Amino acid sequence: MSARTTLVLFLLVAAMGAIILGIERYFPSAIDIRNVRRGPTRFEKEKVTRVEVLTADNTPLNFSRDGAAWKLQQPFEDLADPEKVAALIITLHEVEWIERIHREEFDDAEWQKTGLDKPRFKVRLFSADSPLYECWFGSPGVVENSLYIGIPEHGGETAWYLAKSNAPAVLQIPALSWRDPKLLRLPAEVITSITLTQPSGQITLARENEHYPWQLEKPLKTRGSKERITELLSAILNIEITEAKDAAHATALESSKTPHADEIKVTIESKTRGRTYEFTLKKPADEKQATTTATTAYRKPSFTVVAKNLLSLWVTPNELRDHLLAQIDGEHLDFLTINSKTHPEVNLRNEGGSWYLQRHGKWDAANGDRVARCLNALNTYEILDFAADTAADLAPYGLNDPFQTITWTPQRYKPIKLMFGHNAESTQFFAKYDSEPFIYRIDASLLPSIPPDGIKWKGLGALRFTTFALRRISLAQGALAPVVLDYNPVTAEWKANRGGRDVTAEIDRVKADQLAGNLSRFTVHDWAVDRTDALQALKTPFLTIQIVLGEPGRTDGPVREVEILFSPTQPNANTAFYFGQVKDDPDIFYMTSSGLLQIAGINVFKPKPTK
Repeated sequence: MSARTTLVLFLLVAAMGAIILGIERYFPSAIDIRNVRRGPTRFEKEKVTRVEVLTADNTPLNFSRDGAAWKLQQPFEDLADPEKVAALIITLHEVEWIERIHREEFDDAEWQKTGLDKPRFKVRLFSADSPLYECWFGSPGVVENSLYIGIPEHGGETAWYLAKSNAPAVLQIPALSWRDPKLLRLPAEVITSITLTQPSGQITLARENEHYPWQLEKPLKTRGSKERITELLSAILNIEITEAKDAAHATALESSKTPHADEIKVTIESKTRGRTYEFTLKKPADEKQATTTATTAYRKPSFTVVAKNLLSLWVTPNELRDHLLAQIDGEHLDFLTINSKTHPEVNLRNEGGSWYLQRHGKWDAANGDRVARCLNALNTYEILDFAADTAADLAPYGLNDPFQTITWTPQRYKPIKLMFGHNAESTQFFAKYDSEPFIYRIDASLLPSIPPDGIKWKGLGALRFTTFALRRISLAQGALAPVVLDYNPVTAEWKANRGGRDVTAEIDRVKADQLAGNLSRFTVHDWAVDRTDALQALKTPFLTIQIVLGEPGRTDGPVREVEILFSPTQPNANTAFYFGQVKDDPDIFYMTSSGLLQIAGINVFKPKPTK
């Protein structure tokens, strides 16, 4: 082989080696490409129980999870802001790799610019004592919104990447800002007890869980006001910390002592979490003062706090009592019973959401709207005054012999009786639960919502039938010849007769169908309490409607007749209301003149052509 050939081959080998080295240095390997495509190792966010951060100047920032709360362990001890900790964990979980880099690709000056020799932040995540994830954050990269990251690997090696992550922005937050700004961070629904302690006494509120109503337990036992207790909870849970200062006096022992005259101790209990929280607040000078000082039994520092309506924590028991007369769940009632001195007992029964009234020995449909209005009136009526907290002497309130009571029976619970009385002059009215000692002053305006006369609870549907059972409608108005409308439920055809003359051709079939429909769901305006004038007026009815009904869908078989009588409330006059009665029914109803026109059949016939 000649020297020239040897030289050419040597140059080719050298060039090929240079190309290979260049490719290895400046182009990612298949392994690197696969790693970048796979992305960073993902961890389960829910399993993180400890976070350790070390800054470039070796300042630690450590958190640990205690149940549902995060605690700051370094650089100081306190509760951590869970929202900021969650944001940090999410940003660590969402790291995106752009490309993998290698130390040998950079000279010393370039490598120093990556900041990976002295990372700004080193972050480690743990589940209990088991490492989940570790990441080092260097300087911003040459690609927009990128930075250099180091990922320690098994065997002591470190993988370097150009990546995207918002974690450094979160980690740059000052250490003091990681403190939980809420004096007490709890969901309102997990709170089961509130105790307010002052030198003058103690108020305790409690409930079984979020689905149960609040009860005032101390200094007296009664129903709590949902609205006022919700406002109290809102004031407690929205107290914000503006400044924290470690103080020797702010210890759990000190917090447990009886508060000073200008202080209040708040104790919050959560049965679901098995925890109790106590803090003491200094009373603001007036309503305008939004800041005060606080010490806690569950956090070491003493705080300056700010909140709206701080003075609302200094409440009296009566302010937290339920000012509404009743709390009735109408959807889960079985019975309603009304007793009075003036009328027989009224019994109402709920079956599947429909109410029935016991009257004349049988159960008829009740006026569901009136029942709903009654329950709504009781549930929304605000007590005027708490007249007495003892039942030692009921006579001054007329409650030793109440003039009326209403009893409701919730499903699977004992009946609850509410009694009504008045003073000797009948100028003031009072209410009292049979099972409680408390006496409430009320206004007489509530009483019309609880009428003692059973007729007022009767359903307004005086007549119900299907038009498939209709055979005939007869309309007799005063001395005029009656109009008889025969109906075939099989063919849905009408025939008409007036004074013995066939007037079928004059029928407006659409209006005849409307008349039948109106009668099939005949609804009255109201029921009359006093029947004296009505019975006299109905002896000479202004309008008589007779309805013949048979078996649905058939033209033969047995039939029954229903007769409805109407008379004006004033003799020989067109009145706004009419008396009415379904024959053989003892009850009298009122019908409006407009309602009567819909069933009087006046417009059943076609209009006569004009000459």
